[in-house]
Amino acid sequence: MGEEEDTSELLEFLVARIPTAKAKRGHLNRGPITEVVIDVEGRTFRARVKDESLELAPPVHLTAWVDLLLTKLSDAAAADADMRRAVLRSGWALR
Repeated sequence: MGEEEDTSELLEFLVARIPTAKAKRGHLNRGPITEVVIDVEGRTFRARVKDESLELAPPVHLTAWVDLLLTKLSDAAAADADMRRAVLRSGWALR
């Protein structure tokens, strides 16, 4: 996925597949997801739509952000059965 592509699908996918993901939507909690926050082993990953662009924390390229998130989720899955089940059910390989 490139930076210019529609990222709403990515945010929806992450919220649907990661049990600890917290999502915020538009006014009255309706519409597309505007922010996703995922806490993994003491590290917070945030993706939010701001002025029609995606703002990431930690502030790295989208591909690196997803890779870092998946690495941390894989590490967390080693100790948490629910997380391991969610990661494997999503089709991600444990690293």
